[in-house]
Amino acid sequence: MTALVRRVAAAAVALTLIGLIASDLWIGGFRTWWDRHSLTGSIVSSLLVLAATGLIVDEVVARRQRRERAVSVAVQGLIVFGEPRRACRAILSSEQETPRASAAVEELRTLASMLLTASSNLFDDPAARRFLEQVQRLSISMFRALSASSSSALSADDRARLMAEMSQVETAVTPLLVRIPLNDRALLEGPPGD
Repeated sequence: MTALVRRVAAAAVALTLIGLIASDLWIGGFRTWWDRHSLTGSIVSSLLVLAATGLIVDEVVARRQRRERAVSVAVQGLIVFGEPRRACRAILSSEQETPRASAAVEELRTLASMLLTASSNLFDDPAARRFLEQVQRLSISMFRALSASSSSALSADDRARLMAEMSQVETAVTPLLVRIPLNDRALLEGPPGD
């Protein structure tokens, strides 16, 4: 059940309960009708209590699951973050017809494979989804820059665009990084030059 559906259902149940209580307190005919139809009143009240309880339990469970998943999604995002960083560095340092250019192509292949694998886990978390979108934009730009530079060296405009997009990826990964304890983050990020 999505968060919006849960909230709408909870609001509908709450409004129904408030309406029934208000009607019972202020409308004599309403109270008399429910008194004469005690089985119906009992069933309606039981269903409303069950709905309210179910929605509360559902919300508590959903929050707990989101909280537990937040760190694992952040760790996966951090692992994914390392690959576009390496790929961008390889492309920016590559020269035409050198082993570094083939390393850049290999890094891009690895990035594409990693994105296909990780995207399903990152998609459900809003911060991770924004990060994933930025990485996808960067990867497209890297593919374009590498294919355009196959006949010549990487242009200054391409370099500036890649560096700006890499900066956007770094900004997008920041909300994920704050979820990971500092000691664990240092272990996961690896050496700074990696």
